[in-house]
This record gives sequence, C-alpha cells and structure tokens, in this order.
Amino acid sequence: MIEKKPQWQAIFTICITLILIMGGCTNQKSQNIALPSPAPTSQSAKMQVANSPTISNVQIYKDSNGQVWVPLEETAKSMDMNLHYINDSYNIGETDAIYSVKADQTAAAEGDKIKELPQAPKHFDKKIYMTTQALSTLIGTQVNWNDQNSHVVITPIDDSSLTAQQNASGQIQSLGVRTTNKGEIINYARQFLGTPYQFSARPYESTHMFDCSSFVKYVYSHFGVSLPRSSRSQSQVGQSVDINQLQPGDLMFFYTPGRYASNRIVGHVGMYAGNGQIIHTYGRPGVTITDLNNYWRNRLLFAKRVS
Repeated sequence: MIEKKPQWQAIFTICITLILIMGGCTNQKSQNIALPSPAPTSQSAKMQVANSPTISNVQIYKDSNGQVWVPLEETAKSMDMNLHYINDSYNIGETDAIYSVKADQTAAAEGDKIKELPQAPKHFDKKIYMTTQALSTLIGTQVNWNDQNSHVVITPIDDSSLTAQQNASGQIQSLGVRTTNKGEIINYARQFLGTPYQFSARPYESTHMFDCSSFVKYVYSHFGVSLPRSSRSQSQVGQSVDINQLQPGDLMFFYTPGRYASNRIVGHVGMYAGNGQIIHTYGRPGVTITDLNNYWRNRLLFAKRVS
C-alpha cells in the first residue's frame, strides 16, 4: 500500500518551487536593466579664435560619449557678438539675429537657412550649451577642443571674401526684379525715421519696430523685392558694387571691429541714402540717417545692388 504525502507538504513544495522560479526570473531581468550614464564632468577651460585668446575660466562639460559641451554665451562673445533669449529661442548676432537655436531641439537657423544639428543644445547649471560638433555645424566654421591645453579653438570667419568667392563661382543670386527709381526707395525709407529698434524684431505690422535687416527687407518689399530676413543672408544676394560707385538704395554691409580682429562677420546692414549718408537702425533713436564717416567706413565690408 502506497503512503500518500499529507496535502500541506505538497502545497509547501509547490510554493518553494514557485519562489525559486520567480527569483531566478527576477535576477535575470535585473541583469538586463541598463545602468544610468555617468553624469557629465565639468572643468575650467579657455576660449580662443585662431591663436588669439578670448575668454578665460570658461566652464565646459564632457559627457560619457566624449562630447565637449561649450557655453553659447561665451562662444558668441568670442566672435564679437551677443546672445539674446527671445521667444524661447537663443539668438546670436550684433544688430540682428544671425544664428538661432532652441534648447532640446536639433533644428536651428543660420539666417534664413535651416540646419540640422548633430546634438540638440541643452542646459547645464541654467546656461545653454552646445557641443563643439553642433557649434561647427551652426556657424559654418570649425570649433575644436584641445584636450592637452584645455582650449576651445574657433576658426575665424571672414565675410570680406564672400563677394570674391561668389564672383569667382558665378553663384551670385539674381533677384530678377524691375529697375526701381532709387530716389523712391530712400523717400519711402525716410517715412520710418524714428521707428524704434528691437533686436530680432517681429513683423513690423504687429510690433511697429525694426532691426537692421527687417527694416531693409520691409522697405524693399514695398517695391516688389523679396529679400532674405537676416543681414548675413541679404549679403549673399544682388550684385557687388564698388564703394566709389554707390547709388541710393544700395545695401551696405558692416562688421563689428571688436577685440578679436580676425572675426569679420556681416552683422549689420544699411541702405546708402546718397550724399555720403546711410539710412539704417541699430539702437536709439531707431531708424536714423548717419554720415558715412570714418567709423562706418572702417566697418564696411562690401556693398550690393538688388534693384
């Protein structure tokens, strides 16, 4: 006669078996859980444009992927420009926005050109940062990290050669518009004298404000000429004009002579008003007429004719 095990022993055996099975599964799952990436490490660095030191004691970050993150504000200053936070965007420029990015978004803008960044900008310690790789893509010049010297090295930009390069390649954009009476353009522009200036101004119809390039764009749109939005993009259309052959309405492109002479980036645009004067806007008192004196002549990169 076969002796049966008590019912409680069978139940106990089943429970122990289930516990062992479940424990094994739990251990297996825990082995598959990815560990969090190490936090980025920070260190002090120096910034330079070519061989010229610009800013010391800049806080940079290195992540676990080997990417070096650089503060956007110090990058802008090294290029003789400023950083403005407007409408959820970080804008770099002098008297209008040349570059624009948003935190956690890879879509960026250089003037009217949309660019896709390899890494999205993000915040470290409440400041906006970009990788050296993303900065190179945005500004169109090399931004490198020298690990041995702890230097962020920016290759300078010289827009004074832009016209010559376009002439040589035959890639000057023709606007294909009717010839406009030059006096009409300036007379119309004069109607806006005193209109307040605002960096990266929204459309005039809603703000009644201009920055340098939106003013030029608005005036020319009245005559059927569609110009790009930023001064740097506007500098890439039209026909080159010798400084001694300027006519009213010709566009004049300037840079800011700052501490770092190697940077010669188009950062301002105005219209030649005739009689050795410029009509433009860059601050108080808004749209104004200025003599083309030594100050402005020394900043002038080149001029273009678009009508």
